[in-house]
Amino acid sequence: MEDTQILRATYEDVPVITEMFEDCKSYLEQRGILQWDEHYPSQDYFETAFKGENLFILKINDEIQGAMVLDEWQTDEWKQAQWSEVEGSPLILHSFCVHPSVQGGGHGGRMLEFAENFTRENGYPALRLDAFSGNEAAVKFYEKRGYKSTGVVELDGKPAGHEKYYCFEKLFK
Repeated sequence: MEDTQILRATYEDVPVITEMFEDCKSYLEQRGILQWDEHYPSQDYFETAFKGENLFILKINDEIQGAMVLDEWQTDEWKQAQWSEVEGSPLILHSFCVHPSVQGGGHGGRMLEFAENFTRENGYPALRLDAFSGNEAAVKFYEKRGYKSTGVVELDGKPAGHEKYYCFEKLFK
């Protein structure tokens, strides 16, 4: 029987998370999906998220198999999206990843449900995120779970032909 937990990362988890993201990047790149690059997400990025208590992990049988960052930071390019008017700051989901070896087992859904509950429990009016337009599985994942598309943005610094991202949100108030 599988023991699954979602919890805040410890500092010792940061190198393991970084390595897991490298596996995920390679997996996506083999499929022509250039969603992440050599600068993002990085170990420095995860260390900063850890210090802000914004880094969460999925552990399956005591092994890290997923990670996500929940905070209030939004990239400037998101200003182009047609977000719903909300009172207060929305929570943002970044660097959401489930290791390829356990994908398809419902773990991503459990992590997203955790993020939604965290959003509600902490009084945020909405959970927002973006998904690379070329990652059809990710786009369908969010649509299937009731996320509303709020527009398309071009993210600076992404490889040519891989800059287009769909913005999504789910409202909680």
